[in-house]
Amino acid sequence: LIGWMLKKGWEDSDARSVALKLAKHLAADPDRDMKELIKPLLPKLLSEFSGVVWPVLSEAIGSEDKLKSWRMESALGDPYSSGDNKVPPILSLPEDVLFAWCHAHSDIGPAFLAGVAPVLARDNPTEGPQEFHPLTHRLLNEFGDREDVLRKIEQNMHTFSWMGSLATYFARYQAPLKSLENHPKGEVRRWAKKMLAD
Repeated sequence: LIGWMLKKGWEDSDARSVALKLAKHLAADPDRDMKELIKPLLPKLLSEFSGVVWPVLSEAIGSEDKLKSWRMESALGDPYSSGDNKVPPILSLPEDVLFAWCHAHSDIGPAFLAGVAPVLARDNPTEGPQEFHPLTHRLLNEFGDREDVLRKIEQNMHTFSWMGSLATYFARYQAPLKSLENHPKGEVRRWAKKMLAD
């Protein structure tokens, strides 16, 4: 029923109202079952109803209650999924909206995004050369001089579900990190060098 209501789109006031209620419910820390019912709807909520949904969710992200912020990271990210490519709900938010929010809330936005955006463009190395995901690449370009952003990307790289040798997992990051050796930001160059040495 909720999915049918949301299919009416942004122009329908009832659909906007449902989207807003779902966002408020998610931001208010629903129980696990309700959260799992809302999470599959997040891509549609963020792509088609960002005007009413994102202000509510972003306020929860910026909450002084760190547990609430962590729950938003869990809902909007996809750190433990397995499979070829991660598609966290945050990718459904228009990129211009996301980066405008990062610049407007530079104290929390860039580091939050660094924690939930996929680090690599693809997880399967057989699909082509490894490279940073466009959002992570843009984060490095625009906010790579920030220690909190670099720390969150590193934390994101170390949060995973993987089978087999860890050496194989971390080898996927070598080419993307090496591509940063001439990055215009010295902080990014030094971070990449440190990551490659670890």
